[in-house]
Amino acid sequence: MGWTSLLCVFKLEKIMGYFPPRQAETTLPCPSCQNSLLIERSCHEAHMRCPHCGKKYPLSDFIKQADKAMEDFLDKCYLDRL
Repeated sequence: MGWTSLLCVFKLEKIMGYFPPRQAETTLPCPSCQNSLLIERSCHEAHMRCPHCGKKYPLSDFIKQADKAMEDFLDKCYLDRL
């Protein structure tokens, strides 16, 4: 892929959001260790994960407490991951 193609992909990513981030740090505390949780998406699902203790949690446990980072992440997440 040439520089021109890479520049076009980068511009599309910025403008259209074709390549949303795979994770974001939230301000929500981990139920086990109280450190900040990450919200992540994989090819098949989105979930919450603690980078400190390694535990994973379903999104449904945190929807009522969603912070700005979580809302922004979910705005760019494909519906089939939720």
